[in-house]
Amino acid sequence: RDGAADVVNIKISKFGGLTKAKQAVDLCAKVGLAMTIEDTWGGDITTAAILHLAHIAPAKLQFTVTDFNSYNKVSTGTISGAGKQDGLMKLPQGPGLGVTPNWEVLGQPLFLIK
Repeated sequence: RDGAADVVNIKISKFGGLTKAKQAVDLCAKVGLAMTIEDTWGGDITTAAILHLAHIAPAKLQFTVTDFNSYNKVSTGTISGAGKQDGLMKLPQGPGLGVTPNWEVLGQPLFLIK
């Protein structure tokens, strides 16, 4: 409100995950501060998380949103329903983040929590 910033960068992992990053998005929306929503790096799974977080931000406050899967030649998963059109990506569809992991690239899980 005092004009100290025009835009802030919200990186999911720097905030400690989606829950904390969502709190930052909510605060920015409340005070009318524009946002770049991204992460420190990633691929398809990270891009899906970024898209979900960006979807809750008011459109007028979305300065930029990064799709890291465009920067990688290796696919870590398939994002369901998040096609690109006119410079925009749609919200992923399906359970969780809407990503089917590419286990051939990621390898088998180190452990499972049941």
